[in-house]
Amino acid sequence: MDLVLQTLDLPQEARILDLCCRQGRHALEFAKRGYQVVGLDLSETLLRHARKQAKEQNLPVEFVHSDMRRIPFEEEFDAVVNLFTAFGYLEEDEEDEKVIRAVAKTLKTEGKFLIDLPNHERLMRDFSPNYFTESPDGSLMLVEGSFDVLSDRLKTRWLLIDKSGKRRERISIQRLYTFTELHKMLKSIGFQVKQVFGGFDGSEYKMDSKRMIVLAEKPIN
Repeated sequence: MDLVLQTLDLPQEARILDLCCRQGRHALEFAKRGYQVVGLDLSETLLRHARKQAKEQNLPVEFVHSDMRRIPFEEEFDAVVNLFTAFGYLEEDEEDEKVIRAVAKTLKTEGKFLIDLPNHERLMRDFSPNYFTESPDGSLMLVEGSFDVLSDRLKTRWLLIDKSGKRRERISIQRLYTFTELHKMLKSIGFQVKQVFGGFDGSEYKMDSKRMIVLAEKPIN
């Protein structure tokens, strides 16, 4: 959060949209630091949790249920953030472009967009198709991954087996963008890319960086 706010360099009480806010952990932290915050997500379950947390902490955060391609605001925000790998899960690249266009529409002139994704090159170098983790309570998470080099899409199967033996399964498919591809997409929609970091420590973006944190700005028309 320190790097995000330092990079955005916003005045106090600026309006921030947390796009794909999940359970609100970033949105709530923005609010604690004095910003006006809206969180948007497609999951009503996670939004209920976020609203409960905001109420318990007496934080004035608005949480909105919507598809990220259809943000119901226009030129209202000083910044939009999309954190912790919440981009690239739509069916086609054109659908991802719709998200970027929606972000541009909801930002004020010279508004800032910060997006945080895994570094494509590092992930490909260290790709591990199968692994498992064990939690302190004895539950197991088995992960099976496969990568389609033609579409640059990572398919991941998550299998959770709790300590009672109950199984739950989830599958995700994510388009992994290179910096060059993301830069081209942002530029085509009118954004100017200002900075890119390789991690939340503010490190330089390199081929072996774990993250790809990009700051873009909506220019003056």
